[in-house]
Amino acid sequence: MPVGDSMSWDGSEASEEEEGQHQIRLKRVTDNVVVGEDTRLHEVSKRSLCLVVDLFCRGCDFVLGMVYSSTPKNLDHKRLAFCFNVANIDSYVLGSASQMLAAEGPKEQPVTLEYRGVVEQQLTEMKMLVMSMAQRLDDIDATLQD
Repeated sequence: MPVGDSMSWDGSEASEEEEGQHQIRLKRVTDNVVVGEDTRLHEVSKRSLCLVVDLFCRGCDFVLGMVYSSTPKNLDHKRLAFCFNVANIDSYVLGSASQMLAAEGPKEQPVTLEYRGVVEQQLTEMKMLVMSMAQRLDDIDATLQD
Protein backbone atom coordinates (compact mmCIF):
# COMPACT_ATOMS: atom_id res chain seq x y z
CA MET A 1 0.00 0.00 0.00
CA PRO A 2 1.39 3.45 -0.84
CA VAL A 3 2.37 5.44 2.24
CA GLY A 4 3.59 8.68 0.65
CA ASP A 5 5.24 10.22 -2.40
CA SER A 6 8.28 12.21 -3.43
CA MET A 7 6.21 15.42 -3.57
CA SER A 8 6.29 15.25 0.26
CA TRP A 9 10.01 14.47 0.49
CA ASP A 10 11.77 15.93 3.53
CA GLY A 11 15.07 14.04 3.42
CA SER A 12 16.83 10.77 4.04
CA GLU A 13 19.77 9.57 6.05
CA ALA A 14 21.73 6.64 7.28
CA SER A 15 21.91 7.36 10.98
CA GLU A 16 25.35 7.31 12.54
CA GLU A 17 23.85 7.05 16.02
CA GLU A 18 21.45 4.25 15.10
CA GLU A 19 23.62 1.69 13.36
CA GLY A 20 21.93 0.07 10.39
CA GLN A 21 18.95 2.43 10.51
CA HIS A 22 18.25 4.09 7.17
CA GLN A 23 15.28 6.44 7.17
CA ILE A 24 13.38 8.60 4.74
CA ARG A 25 11.42 11.59 6.00
CA LEU A 26 8.15 12.76 4.48
CA LYS A 27 6.13 15.86 5.33
CA ARG A 28 2.86 14.15 4.38
CA VAL A 29 1.57 10.59 4.18
CA THR A 30 -1.46 8.85 2.71
CA ASP A 31 -4.42 7.49 4.62
CA ASN A 32 -2.69 4.09 4.50
CA VAL A 33 -0.49 5.24 7.40
CA VAL A 34 -1.91 5.20 10.92
CA VAL A 35 -0.24 7.31 13.60
CA GLY A 36 -0.16 5.38 16.87
CA GLU A 37 -1.71 6.74 20.03
CA ASP A 38 1.02 5.86 22.53
CA THR A 39 4.13 7.98 22.99
CA ARG A 40 7.22 6.04 23.96
CA LEU A 41 10.89 6.71 24.72
CA HIS A 42 13.28 5.91 21.89
CA GLU A 43 17.00 5.67 22.64
CA VAL A 44 18.97 6.98 19.66
CA SER A 45 22.28 6.70 21.49
CA LYS A 46 23.38 6.41 25.11
CA ARG A 47 23.09 10.19 25.47
CA SER A 48 20.05 10.84 23.26
CA LEU A 49 16.51 9.98 24.21
CA CYS A 50 13.52 10.97 22.07
CA LEU A 51 9.77 10.75 22.45
CA VAL A 52 8.24 9.02 19.44
CA VAL A 53 4.91 7.73 18.18
CA ASP A 54 4.93 4.68 15.91
CA LEU A 55 3.58 4.69 12.35
CA PHE A 56 1.58 1.64 11.28
CA CYS A 57 0.38 0.28 7.96
CA ARG A 58 -3.42 0.47 7.83
CA GLY A 59 -3.56 -2.77 5.86
CA CYS A 60 -1.33 -5.09 7.92
CA ASP A 61 -0.64 -3.18 11.19
CA PHE A 62 3.13 -3.49 10.58
CA VAL A 63 5.31 -0.79 12.17
CA LEU A 64 6.69 1.33 9.32
CA GLY A 65 8.53 4.03 11.24
CA MET A 66 7.87 6.83 13.70
CA VAL A 67 7.13 10.48 14.27
CA TYR A 68 9.56 12.18 16.66
CA SER A 69 7.60 14.43 19.00
CA SER A 70 10.54 15.47 21.19
CA THR A 71 14.21 15.35 20.21
CA PRO A 72 17.60 16.59 21.36
CA LYS A 73 18.86 19.60 19.39
CA ASN A 74 20.97 17.51 16.99
CA LEU A 75 17.83 15.64 15.83
CA ASP A 76 15.47 18.63 15.55
CA HIS A 77 15.27 18.12 11.76
CA LYS A 78 13.36 14.87 12.42
CA ARG A 79 10.78 16.39 14.75
CA LEU A 80 7.18 16.17 13.47
CA ALA A 81 8.20 14.57 10.16
CA PHE A 82 7.09 11.09 9.17
CA CYS A 83 10.24 8.98 9.46
CA PHE A 84 10.03 5.63 7.69
CA ASN A 85 12.54 2.83 8.22
CA VAL A 86 13.71 1.96 4.69
CA ALA A 87 13.86 -1.73 5.66
CA ASN A 88 10.12 -1.64 6.45
CA ILE A 89 8.85 -0.17 3.17
CA ASP A 90 9.26 -1.15 -0.47
CA SER A 91 8.51 2.04 -2.37
CA TYR A 92 6.22 5.00 -2.52
CA VAL A 93 3.95 6.28 -5.27
CA LEU A 94 4.36 9.69 -6.93
CA GLY A 95 1.39 12.06 -6.68
CA SER A 96 -0.83 10.38 -4.09
CA ALA A 97 -4.03 12.31 -3.65
CA SER A 98 -5.18 12.31 -0.03
CA GLN A 99 -2.49 13.05 2.48
CA MET A 100 -2.24 14.36 6.05
CA LEU A 101 0.38 16.55 7.74
CA ALA A 102 2.50 15.36 10.64
CA ALA A 103 1.11 18.15 12.80
CA GLU A 104 -2.43 16.89 12.31
CA GLY A 105 -3.83 15.03 15.22
CA PRO A 106 -6.88 14.93 17.42
CA LYS A 107 -6.04 18.31 19.02
CA GLU A 108 -4.11 19.99 16.23
CA GLN A 109 -5.14 21.16 12.79
CA PRO A 110 -3.24 22.75 9.91
CA VAL A 111 -3.67 26.44 9.23
CA THR A 112 -6.17 26.71 6.37
CA LEU A 113 -7.91 29.84 5.14
CA GLU A 114 -11.07 28.87 6.99
CA TYR A 115 -9.18 28.13 10.20
CA ARG A 116 -7.20 31.35 9.85
CA GLY A 117 -10.44 33.31 9.56
CA VAL A 118 -11.76 31.74 12.78
CA VAL A 119 -8.50 32.51 14.61
CA GLU A 120 -8.49 36.13 13.36
CA GLN A 121 -12.10 36.55 14.54
CA GLN A 122 -11.21 35.16 17.98
CA LEU A 123 -8.18 37.46 18.20
CA THR A 124 -10.33 40.48 17.29
CA GLU A 125 -12.86 39.56 19.99
CA MET A 126 -10.08 39.12 22.58
CA LYS A 127 -8.52 42.45 21.58
CA MET A 128 -11.88 44.20 22.07
CA LEU A 129 -12.31 42.52 25.47
CA VAL A 130 -8.82 43.58 26.60
CA MET A 131 -9.40 47.14 25.41
CA SER A 132 -12.75 47.24 27.27
CA MET A 133 -11.10 45.94 30.45
CA ALA A 134 -8.30 48.48 30.12
CA GLN A 135 -10.87 51.30 29.81
CA ARG A 136 -12.70 50.03 32.92
CA LEU A 137 -9.42 49.91 34.85
CA ASP A 138 -8.67 53.49 33.77
CA ASP A 139 -12.16 54.55 34.96
CA ILE A 140 -11.71 52.78 38.32
CA ASP A 141 -8.23 54.26 38.72
CA ALA A 142 -9.58 57.77 38.00
CA THR A 143 -12.40 57.25 40.54
CA LEU A 144 -9.97 56.07 43.20
CA GLN A 145 -7.69 59.09 42.65
CA ASP A 146 -10.56 61.54 43.15
